[in-house]
Amino acid sequence: MKTKYIILTACATLLGVAQANAQGQNLPILTANTDACAAAMGNTSVAAEGMLLYNNPTTIFSLDKRFTADASTSLYEKAEGADGTFGLYAATIGYRFAKRHAAFAGFRYAGGLKFKGYDMSGEPTKDYQPYDWTIDLGYTYMIGNGFAAYTTGSIIFSHLSKNATGGAVTIGASYQNHEMTLAHRQASLMIDAKAGAIGPQLDFGNRNKTSLPTYLGVGGILSVDVADKHQVAAALSSRYFFQPADYKTFTASCGLEYTYNHLVSVRTGYEYGDHDLSHFTIGAGIKYKELRLNGAYLLKTADAGSSYCTIGVGCDF
Repeated sequence: MKTKYIILTACATLLGVAQANAQGQNLPILTANTDACAAAMGNTSVAAEGMLLYNNPTTIFSLDKRFTADASTSLYEKAEGADGTFGLYAATIGYRFAKRHAAFAGFRYAGGLKFKGYDMSGEPTKDYQPYDWTIDLGYTYMIGNGFAAYTTGSIIFSHLSKNATGGAVTIGASYQNHEMTLAHRQASLMIDAKAGAIGPQLDFGNRNKTSLPTYLGVGGILSVDVADKHQVAAALSSRYFFQPADYKTFTASCGLEYTYNHLVSVRTGYEYGDHDLSHFTIGAGIKYKELRLNGAYLLKTADAGSSYCTIGVGCDF
């Protein structure tokens, strides 16, 4: 039993280091941005074009379609002390019904790293391949006058050398106005605030528990039609992670987007984060009829951080 505890603790420590380099918290599956559009704009989740369940579900009320579906892949650079590549994979669907209501479902998987196992005498044992997955549901309601509220819930499964299960809840509200004018130009505004990843610690046994990365977040995006076929958007957001208590983190993000003819977009941004979590971000996207394809690359600004890329495809119908 003691040997298993030492192995579990070592595995958890190594995974925690790898995940901290990848996203800055334990269980980055709960907080990493799965939308390539938002990732390219400095990880400003309010700028999400897809993956609405994991960013701002109320955005569905601004779409002219009832259904939305997305899939994305994020791949991180190699982590020290581990073999393999850490990846985050996600898929979501959403459906708006009865004008004021919308429901979502999704699935996320994070894993790909392999750690060497050793016994108490330092002899190698089997390899360990930790991973996490979640099953997610969400609901949003349009209150009126541009105000909407939403909640999402997640069932969490986490595997180190032992398993743990748990749950997390996110609650939020937004305001959107798509009938604004700015300097006599058509404009739209979205503001979002949320409390995310709320839930009890995951218990792996043997007094090894992991806190969820609970946070408060706020952000906004302003889009302006500067000329026929030309649109620009600017986004700002910030998050404060107050759990785990010994790894409190603040992030602030900004991003810009230029879109031609509602067809091709180019994006850039910057994300500041404590604990060497800052990134310069770039990306591009194309939209053709109901289909969307977006890509983003996030370049670390410190050796202790981690660069990664995100690719997403979506469809509104």
